[in-house]
Amino acid sequence: MRIAGVNDRHLKDGVIDSEERFVSIVKCAKIDDSDSVHQATLESLNLIGGLESLVSPGDTVLLKPNMVCHFDYRTGAVTNPHLLRAMCQLAREAGAKRIIIAESSAWSYDNTMQGFANNGITEIAREEGAELVDLITADTVGMGIPDGRVFRRLQLPEILMQADVLINLPVMKTHDVFPATLSLKNLNGLLRQEDKKRFHRWGLSQSIVDLNKLMLPQLTVIDGTIAMEGGGPVYGTPVNLGIIISSFDTVAADTVAANVMGINPSEIEYLKLAAEQGLGCMDMSHIKVCGSSINDVKKKFKINRVDFNSYREQGIIIHESGNCSGCRHFMESLLTIHMKDNVDLLKGYTVILGQTATPPKKIEGELLCFGSCTRRYRNQGAYIAGCSPHFGDVIEYLKARKGEH
Repeated sequence: MRIAGVNDRHLKDGVIDSEERFVSIVKCAKIDDSDSVHQATLESLNLIGGLESLVSPGDTVLLKPNMVCHFDYRTGAVTNPHLLRAMCQLAREAGAKRIIIAESSAWSYDNTMQGFANNGITEIAREEGAELVDLITADTVGMGIPDGRVFRRLQLPEILMQADVLINLPVMKTHDVFPATLSLKNLNGLLRQEDKKRFHRWGLSQSIVDLNKLMLPQLTVIDGTIAMEGGGPVYGTPVNLGIIISSFDTVAADTVAANVMGINPSEIEYLKLAAEQGLGCMDMSHIKVCGSSINDVKKKFKINRVDFNSYREQGIIIHESGNCSGCRHFMESLLTIHMKDNVDLLKGYTVILGQTATPPKKIEGELLCFGSCTRRYRNQGAYIAGCSPHFGDVIEYLKARKGEH
Protein backbone atom coordinates (compact mmCIF):
# COMPACT_ATOMS: atom_id res chain seq x y z
CA MET A 1 0.00 0.00 0.00
CA ARG A 2 1.13 3.55 -0.66
CA ILE A 3 1.38 4.76 2.93
CA ALA A 4 0.22 8.33 3.68
CA GLY A 5 -0.79 8.56 0.04
CA VAL A 6 -1.55 12.15 -0.79
CA ASN A 7 -1.95 12.44 -4.56
CA ASP A 8 1.41 13.26 -6.18
CA ARG A 9 0.11 16.56 -7.50
CA HIS A 10 0.22 17.85 -3.91
CA LEU A 11 3.77 16.71 -3.15
CA LYS A 12 7.01 18.61 -3.50
CA ASP A 13 10.21 16.91 -2.31
CA GLY A 14 8.03 14.54 -0.30
CA VAL A 15 6.24 17.37 1.54
CA ILE A 16 2.69 18.58 0.98
CA ASP A 17 3.06 21.92 -0.77
CA SER A 18 0.95 25.06 -0.55
CA GLU A 19 -0.59 24.97 -4.03
CA GLU A 20 -4.32 25.27 -4.50
CA ARG A 21 -6.31 22.22 -3.38
CA PHE A 22 -9.44 21.17 -5.22
CA VAL A 23 -12.56 20.16 -3.34
CA SER A 24 -15.76 19.41 -5.21
CA ILE A 25 -19.32 19.77 -3.98
CA VAL A 26 -21.99 18.11 -6.12
CA LYS A 27 -25.70 17.93 -5.47
CA CYS A 28 -27.41 14.55 -5.72
CA ALA A 29 -30.93 14.68 -7.13
CA LYS A 30 -32.18 11.42 -5.56
CA ILE A 31 -30.33 10.23 -2.47
CA ASP A 32 -32.06 6.82 -2.48
CA ASP A 33 -31.43 6.07 -6.16
CA SER A 34 -28.28 4.24 -7.30
CA ASP A 35 -28.16 5.88 -10.73
CA SER A 36 -28.50 9.37 -9.25
CA VAL A 37 -25.84 8.76 -6.59
CA HIS A 38 -23.56 7.21 -9.21
CA GLN A 39 -23.88 10.24 -11.48
CA ALA A 40 -23.23 12.70 -8.64
CA THR A 41 -20.21 10.69 -7.47
CA LEU A 42 -18.77 10.54 -10.99
CA GLU A 43 -19.22 14.27 -11.45
CA SER A 44 -17.69 14.95 -8.05
CA LEU A 45 -14.58 12.91 -8.90
CA ASN A 46 -14.24 14.33 -12.41
CA LEU A 47 -14.19 17.87 -11.01
CA ILE A 48 -11.01 17.10 -9.05
CA GLY A 49 -9.21 15.15 -11.78
CA GLY A 50 -11.01 11.82 -12.03
CA LEU A 51 -10.54 8.48 -10.34
CA GLU A 52 -8.40 7.26 -13.23
CA SER A 53 -5.73 9.76 -12.17
CA LEU A 54 -5.37 7.76 -8.94
CA VAL A 55 -6.27 4.15 -9.75
CA SER A 56 -4.03 2.24 -12.16
CA PRO A 57 -4.94 -0.96 -14.02
CA GLY A 58 -4.47 -3.98 -11.77
CA ASP A 59 -4.65 -2.00 -8.50
CA THR A 60 -6.19 -3.23 -5.29
CA VAL A 61 -8.57 -0.56 -3.96
CA LEU A 62 -9.77 -0.55 -0.35
CA LEU A 63 -12.97 1.35 0.40
CA LYS A 64 -13.38 2.49 4.02
CA PRO A 65 -17.02 3.42 4.73
CA ASN A 66 -18.53 4.46 8.07
CA MET A 67 -20.38 1.48 9.55
CA VAL A 68 -20.23 2.57 13.17
CA CYS A 69 -23.38 0.59 13.97
CA HIS A 70 -26.04 -1.62 12.40
CA PHE A 71 -28.57 1.20 11.87
CA ASP A 72 -30.21 1.86 8.51
CA TYR A 73 -28.38 4.42 6.38
CA ARG A 74 -31.49 6.58 6.24
CA THR A 75 -30.78 7.54 9.87
CA GLY A 76 -27.61 9.30 8.70
CA ALA A 77 -25.46 7.10 10.94
CA VAL A 78 -23.71 5.08 8.24
CA THR A 79 -22.48 5.45 4.67
CA ASN A 80 -25.11 5.38 1.95
CA PRO A 81 -24.89 1.95 0.24
CA HIS A 82 -25.60 3.57 -3.13
CA LEU A 83 -22.34 5.51 -2.72
CA LEU A 84 -20.48 2.26 -2.02
CA ARG A 85 -21.95 0.68 -5.13
CA ALA A 86 -20.95 3.71 -7.20
CA MET A 87 -17.38 3.61 -5.87
CA CYS A 88 -17.08 -0.12 -6.59
CA GLN A 89 -18.23 0.43 -10.17
CA LEU A 90 -16.06 3.50 -10.75
CA ALA A 91 -12.98 1.84 -9.27
CA ARG A 92 -13.53 -1.17 -11.55
CA GLU A 93 -13.92 1.12 -14.57
CA ALA A 94 -10.66 2.86 -13.62
CA GLY A 95 -8.86 -0.47 -13.76
CA ALA A 96 -9.02 -1.89 -10.22
CA LYS A 97 -8.55 -5.65 -10.23
CA ARG A 98 -9.46 -6.20 -6.58
CA ILE A 99 -11.89 -4.16 -4.48
CA ILE A 100 -12.15 -4.50 -0.71
CA ILE A 101 -14.84 -2.96 1.50
CA ALA A 102 -13.44 -2.95 5.03
CA GLU A 103 -14.76 -1.53 8.30
CA SER A 104 -15.34 -2.23 11.98
CA SER A 105 -18.29 -1.12 14.08
CA ALA A 106 -17.89 0.81 17.32
CA TRP A 107 -16.73 -1.13 20.38
CA SER A 108 -20.22 -1.07 21.91
CA TYR A 109 -21.85 -2.74 18.87
CA ASP A 110 -19.38 -5.34 17.53
CA ASN A 111 -21.71 -6.22 14.67
CA THR A 112 -20.13 -4.89 11.49
CA MET A 113 -21.49 -7.65 9.28
CA GLN A 114 -25.02 -7.05 10.55
CA GLY A 115 -24.66 -3.41 9.56
CA PHE A 116 -23.49 -4.45 6.10
CA ALA A 117 -26.41 -6.84 5.76
CA ASN A 118 -29.02 -4.40 7.07
CA ASN A 119 -27.99 -1.84 4.46
CA GLY A 120 -27.75 -4.15 1.47
CA ILE A 121 -23.97 -3.85 1.32
CA THR A 122 -23.50 -7.62 1.56
CA GLU A 123 -25.53 -7.96 -1.63
CA ILE A 124 -23.74 -5.03 -3.28
CA ALA A 125 -20.37 -6.62 -2.59
CA ARG A 126 -21.54 -9.89 -4.16
CA GLU A 127 -22.98 -8.16 -7.23
CA GLU A 128 -19.94 -5.92 -7.76
CA GLY A 129 -17.34 -8.60 -7.06
CA ALA A 130 -15.95 -6.86 -3.97
CA GLU A 131 -14.61 -8.47 -0.81
CA LEU A 132 -16.31 -7.62 2.47
CA VAL A 133 -14.06 -7.54 5.52
CA ASP A 134 -14.95 -7.08 9.18
CA LEU A 135 -11.82 -5.50 10.62
CA ILE A 136 -12.75 -6.59 14.15
CA THR A 137 -11.74 -10.14 13.27
CA ALA A 138 -9.01 -9.34 10.74
CA ASP A 139 -5.37 -10.27 11.30
CA THR A 140 -3.22 -7.32 12.36
CA VAL A 141 0.41 -6.31 12.00
CA GLY A 142 2.44 -3.85 14.05
CA MET A 143 3.37 -0.62 12.29
CA GLY A 144 5.61 2.19 13.47
CA ILE A 145 4.76 5.90 13.35
CA PRO A 146 8.15 7.69 13.45
CA ASP A 147 6.59 11.13 13.93
CA GLY A 148 3.73 10.02 16.16
CA ARG A 149 3.21 12.25 19.18
CA VAL A 150 0.95 9.96 21.20
CA PHE A 151 1.41 6.60 19.49
CA ARG A 152 4.69 5.42 18.00
CA ARG A 153 3.34 1.98 17.13
CA LEU A 154 -0.09 0.57 16.32
CA GLN A 155 -1.54 -2.80 15.40
CA LEU A 156 -3.46 -2.32 12.15
CA PRO A 157 -5.26 -4.75 9.84
CA GLU A 158 -2.82 -6.64 7.63
CA ILE A 159 -5.21 -6.37 4.69
CA LEU A 160 -4.46 -2.64 4.51
CA MET A 161 -0.96 -3.54 3.38
CA GLN A 162 -2.42 -5.30 0.35
CA ALA A 163 -4.13 -2.16 -0.94
CA ASP A 164 -2.59 0.16 -3.51
CA VAL A 165 -5.25 2.80 -2.94
CA LEU A 166 -7.19 3.70 0.22
CA ILE A 167 -10.42 5.61 -0.34
CA ASN A 168 -12.23 7.08 2.65
CA LEU A 169 -16.05 7.27 2.60
CA PRO A 170 -17.17 9.01 5.81
CA VAL A 171 -20.58 10.43 6.61
CA MET A 172 -21.04 14.11 7.45
CA LYS A 173 -22.15 14.04 11.10
CA THR A 174 -22.00 15.86 14.39
CA HIS A 175 -20.18 14.01 17.17
CA ASP A 176 -20.39 13.41 20.91
CA VAL A 177 -16.82 14.61 21.54
CA PHE A 178 -16.14 16.99 18.64
CA PRO A 179 -18.39 19.45 16.81
CA ALA A 180 -18.19 17.09 13.82
CA THR A 181 -16.86 13.71 12.75
CA LEU A 182 -15.61 13.66 9.18
CA SER A 183 -12.83 12.04 7.14
CA LEU A 184 -9.87 12.09 9.54
CA LYS A 185 -11.98 10.68 12.38
CA ASN A 186 -13.46 7.96 10.15
CA LEU A 187 -10.11 6.15 10.06
CA ASN A 188 -10.69 5.09 13.67
CA GLY A 189 -12.63 2.22 12.14
CA LEU A 190 -9.24 0.72 11.18
CA LEU A 191 -8.36 0.26 14.85
CA ARG A 192 -8.67 -2.77 17.09
CA GLN A 193 -11.56 -2.39 19.52
CA GLU A 194 -9.22 -1.97 22.52
CA ASP A 195 -7.30 0.80 20.73
CA LYS A 196 -10.51 2.76 20.14
CA LYS A 197 -10.84 3.15 23.90
CA ARG A 198 -7.10 3.67 24.31
CA PHE A 199 -7.26 6.64 21.91
CA HIS A 200 -9.56 8.38 24.38
CA ARG A 201 -7.30 7.74 27.34
CA TRP A 202 -4.18 8.96 25.61
CA GLY A 203 -5.68 11.98 23.86
CA LEU A 204 -8.26 11.47 21.12
CA SER A 205 -7.43 14.41 18.84
CA GLN A 206 -3.69 13.81 18.55
CA SER A 207 -4.21 10.05 18.36
CA ILE A 208 -6.46 10.56 15.32
CA VAL A 209 -3.75 12.68 13.72
CA ASP A 210 -1.07 10.07 14.45
CA LEU A 211 -3.21 7.39 12.80
CA ASN A 212 -3.68 9.56 9.70
CA LYS A 213 0.07 10.15 9.51
CA LEU A 214 0.36 6.43 8.93
CA MET A 215 -2.76 5.77 6.84
CA LEU A 216 -3.74 9.06 5.19
CA PRO A 217 -6.15 8.16 2.35
CA GLN A 218 -5.33 9.07 -1.23
CA LEU A 219 -8.95 10.08 -1.82
CA THR A 220 -11.78 11.24 0.40
CA VAL A 221 -15.43 11.17 -0.68
CA ILE A 222 -17.67 12.58 2.06
CA ASP A 223 -21.21 11.25 2.09
CA GLY A 224 -23.51 14.20 2.61
CA THR A 225 -26.50 12.56 0.95
CA ILE A 226 -28.04 11.82 4.35
CA ALA A 227 -26.06 13.57 7.06
CA MET A 228 -26.69 13.77 10.82
CA GLU A 229 -27.08 16.61 13.30
CA GLY A 230 -27.72 16.83 17.03
CA GLY A 231 -26.79 13.63 18.87
CA GLY A 232 -24.30 12.24 16.39
CA PRO A 233 -22.55 10.06 15.46
CA VAL A 234 -25.33 7.48 16.04
CA TYR A 235 -28.40 8.94 17.79
CA GLY A 236 -28.82 12.24 15.98
CA THR A 237 -31.37 13.49 13.49
CA PRO A 238 -30.97 12.74 9.76
CA VAL A 239 -30.36 15.71 7.45
CA ASN A 240 -31.26 15.06 3.82
CA LEU A 241 -28.57 17.37 2.51
CA GLY A 242 -28.11 15.57 -0.80
CA ILE A 243 -24.47 16.37 -1.54
CA ILE A 244 -21.16 14.62 -2.12
CA ILE A 245 -17.80 16.26 -1.32
CA SER A 246 -14.56 14.90 -2.83
CA SER A 247 -10.89 15.79 -2.62
CA PHE A 248 -7.41 14.27 -2.80
CA ASP A 249 -6.64 16.36 0.31
CA THR A 250 -8.42 14.92 3.35
CA VAL A 251 -7.90 18.00 5.52
CA ALA A 252 -9.25 20.28 2.79
CA ALA A 253 -12.30 18.03 2.36
CA ASP A 254 -13.04 18.16 6.09
CA THR A 255 -12.54 21.92 6.12
CA VAL A 256 -15.09 22.43 3.37
CA ALA A 257 -17.54 19.99 4.99
CA ALA A 258 -17.28 21.78 8.34
CA ASN A 259 -18.06 25.08 6.64
CA VAL A 260 -21.07 23.50 4.94
CA MET A 261 -22.27 22.42 8.41
CA GLY A 262 -21.88 25.96 9.75
CA ILE A 263 -19.02 24.84 12.00
CA ASN A 264 -15.71 26.70 12.32
CA PRO A 265 -13.11 24.14 11.17
CA SER A 266 -10.58 25.40 13.75
CA GLU A 267 -13.00 24.34 16.52
CA ILE A 268 -12.57 20.70 15.45
CA GLU A 269 -9.38 19.96 17.35
CA TYR A 270 -8.17 16.96 15.36
CA LEU A 271 -8.66 18.90 12.10
CA LYS A 272 -6.70 21.88 13.40
CA LEU A 273 -3.86 19.64 14.60
CA ALA A 274 -3.77 17.74 11.29
CA ALA A 275 -3.34 20.99 9.37
CA GLU A 276 -0.67 22.26 11.75
CA GLN A 277 1.26 18.99 11.42
CA GLY A 278 1.28 19.03 7.63
CA LEU A 279 -1.39 16.50 6.70
CA GLY A 280 -3.26 18.89 4.44
CA CYS A 281 -4.66 22.37 3.89
CA MET A 282 -7.18 24.13 6.14
CA ASP A 283 -6.62 27.58 4.63
CA MET A 284 -9.67 28.41 2.52
CA SER A 285 -7.62 30.92 0.50
CA HIS A 286 -5.73 27.90 -0.91
CA ILE A 287 -8.79 25.68 -1.41
CA LYS A 288 -10.63 25.81 -4.73
CA VAL A 289 -14.24 24.69 -4.37
CA CYS A 290 -15.63 23.26 -7.62
CA GLY A 291 -19.21 22.49 -8.58
CA SER A 292 -21.68 23.97 -6.11
CA SER A 293 -20.43 26.66 -3.73
CA ILE A 294 -20.43 26.29 0.04
CA ASN A 295 -23.15 28.93 0.31
CA ASP A 296 -25.32 27.01 -2.18
CA VAL A 297 -25.55 23.99 0.12
CA LYS A 298 -24.74 25.38 3.57
CA LYS A 299 -26.97 24.39 6.48
CA LYS A 300 -26.37 25.20 10.13
CA PHE A 301 -26.25 21.82 11.88
CA LYS A 302 -27.72 21.56 15.36
CA ILE A 303 -25.24 20.61 18.09
CA ASN A 304 -26.12 19.41 21.59
CA ARG A 305 -26.08 22.19 24.18
CA VAL A 306 -26.79 21.39 27.83
CA ASP A 307 -27.19 23.56 30.94
CA PHE A 308 -25.29 21.55 33.54
CA ASN A 309 -26.93 23.48 36.37
CA SER A 310 -30.29 21.97 35.41
CA TYR A 311 -29.08 18.63 36.78
CA ARG A 312 -28.48 20.01 40.27
CA GLU A 313 -32.06 19.33 41.35
CA GLN A 314 -31.50 15.66 40.41
CA GLY A 315 -28.60 15.50 42.86
CA ILE A 316 -25.92 15.72 40.17
CA ILE A 317 -23.44 18.54 40.75
CA ILE A 318 -21.20 19.45 37.81
CA HIS A 319 -18.31 21.91 38.07
CA GLU A 320 -16.56 22.79 34.83
CA SER A 321 -13.76 25.29 34.27
CA GLY A 322 -11.44 25.76 31.33
CA ASN A 323 -13.11 23.03 29.29
CA CYS A 324 -11.88 22.31 25.81
CA SER A 325 -14.62 21.50 23.30
CA GLY A 326 -13.83 17.79 23.71
CA CYS A 327 -14.71 17.55 27.39
CA ARG A 328 -17.69 19.85 27.01
CA HIS A 329 -19.16 17.71 24.20
CA PHE A 330 -18.29 14.57 26.13
CA MET A 331 -20.25 15.66 29.22
CA GLU A 332 -23.21 16.89 27.20
CA SER A 333 -23.43 13.62 25.28
CA LEU A 334 -22.91 11.52 28.41
CA LEU A 335 -25.96 13.13 29.99
CA THR A 336 -28.27 13.34 26.99
CA ILE A 337 -27.33 10.30 24.90
CA HIS A 338 -25.19 7.62 26.53
CA MET A 339 -26.82 7.85 29.98
CA LYS A 340 -30.14 9.31 28.97
CA ASP A 341 -32.11 6.43 30.49
CA ASN A 342 -29.91 5.87 33.55
CA VAL A 343 -28.62 9.33 34.42
CA ASP A 344 -29.53 8.52 38.04
CA LEU A 345 -26.25 6.61 38.20
CA LEU A 346 -24.62 10.03 38.62
CA LYS A 347 -26.90 11.00 41.50
CA GLY A 348 -24.91 11.72 44.62
CA TYR A 349 -21.74 12.72 42.76
CA THR A 350 -19.97 16.03 42.41
CA VAL A 351 -18.29 15.96 39.00
CA ILE A 352 -15.38 18.19 38.02
CA LEU A 353 -13.92 18.56 34.53
CA GLY A 354 -11.79 21.04 32.63
CA GLN A 355 -8.23 22.39 32.63
CA THR A 356 -8.77 24.78 35.54
CA ALA A 357 -11.46 22.89 37.44
CA THR A 358 -10.95 22.44 41.19
CA PRO A 359 -13.00 20.51 43.74
CA PRO A 360 -15.45 22.76 45.62
CA LYS A 361 -14.68 23.48 49.27
CA LYS A 362 -17.81 21.58 50.22
CA ILE A 363 -18.19 18.40 48.19
CA GLU A 364 -21.75 17.13 47.94
CA GLY A 365 -21.68 13.34 47.88
CA GLU A 366 -18.64 11.71 46.25
CA LEU A 367 -16.08 13.49 44.07
CA LEU A 368 -15.75 12.22 40.51
CA CYS A 369 -12.90 13.65 38.39
CA PHE A 370 -13.39 13.39 34.64
CA GLY A 371 -10.54 13.72 32.18
CA SER A 372 -6.78 13.98 32.21
CA CYS A 373 -6.83 17.63 33.30
CA THR A 374 -8.27 16.63 36.71
CA ARG A 375 -5.69 13.93 37.37
CA ARG A 376 -4.05 15.94 40.15
CA TYR A 377 -7.20 15.52 42.27
CA ARG A 378 -7.45 11.74 41.84
CA ASN A 379 -6.54 11.16 45.50
CA GLN A 380 -9.57 13.16 46.64
CA GLY A 381 -12.11 11.00 44.83
CA ALA A 382 -12.65 8.72 41.87
CA TYR A 383 -10.76 9.51 38.67
CA ILE A 384 -11.61 8.45 35.12
CA ALA A 385 -8.78 9.16 32.71
CA GLY A 386 -9.01 10.27 29.11
CA CYS A 387 -8.87 13.25 26.82
CA SER A 388 -11.78 13.06 26.74
CA PRO A 389 -12.83 10.00 28.83
CA HIS A 390 -14.49 7.12 27.03
CA PHE A 391 -18.22 6.84 27.71
CA GLY A 392 -17.91 3.13 28.29
CA ASP A 393 -15.34 3.63 31.05
CA VAL A 394 -17.64 6.04 32.87
CA ILE A 395 -20.71 3.83 32.63
CA GLU A 396 -18.80 0.69 33.64
CA TYR A 397 -17.42 2.47 36.71
CA LEU A 398 -20.78 3.85 37.82
CA LYS A 399 -22.55 0.53 37.36
CA ALA A 400 -19.82 -1.26 39.30
CA ARG A 401 -20.11 1.28 42.13
CA LYS A 402 -23.87 0.89 42.24
CA GLY A 403 -23.41 -2.84 42.57
CA GLU A 404 -21.23 -2.28 45.63
CA HIS A 405 -24.00 -0.57 47.57
